[in-house]
Amino acid sequence: MKSKKIILLVILLLALVGLTTFAIRAWLTDTDTTGDTTFTVGDVEYTWAGATIADTTKIVPGQNLIATSYTLTNGSNIETELRVKITMTSSYLAGDASSIIDLTMGTGWVQSGDYWYLQGSPAVEASGKYSIPATATTPITVVTSIILDGSLVGNVYSTTTITINFLFEAKQTDYVTWAELGSANIDFSTGLAA
Repeated sequence: MKSKKIILLVILLLALVGLTTFAIRAWLTDTDTTGDTTFTVGDVEYTWAGATIADTTKIVPGQNLIATSYTLTNGSNIETELRVKITMTSSYLAGDASSIIDLTMGTGWVQSGDYWYLQGSPAVEASGKYSIPATATTPITVVTSIILDGSLVGNVYSTTTITINFLFEAKQTDYVTWAELGSANIDFSTGLAA
């Protein structure tokens, strides 16, 4: 009788282990199905436009070299932030020419360190960030005039090459860092009329 009890106890233990194993296995392998999810990657895109004066062979100090203001037009499908770094060089000065050039930026640009940040219309401030909505498609004026300072530029600058480089950087407002959007150079052979 004792052996029958042991056999019955072993059978019950095996059944209990089997049920427990099945329950644990079912718990560990449970799955669920969710509906389709679409992930959209944002596109940051701006178009550069503008023009210098038609005749850049005879530039004189005090003359505005911009015929049509330079602008950026937003073509992005997400909120973005925008900044630009402007470098001005002269072959005569062998480097930085910012002291001899009067450059007028469009409305809303604020300089901080080496960069100009768009912090005015169409950029909207929220939590310390200035975001340009994807719906803002009005051209953003970047620079309205470039003028050589007549009190500093004279005959010694004749045939000098002056280069102005605009390095644009944009970023998606959230979760990413600044990335180069593109650059534009404006080259001039400057000096007084011969």
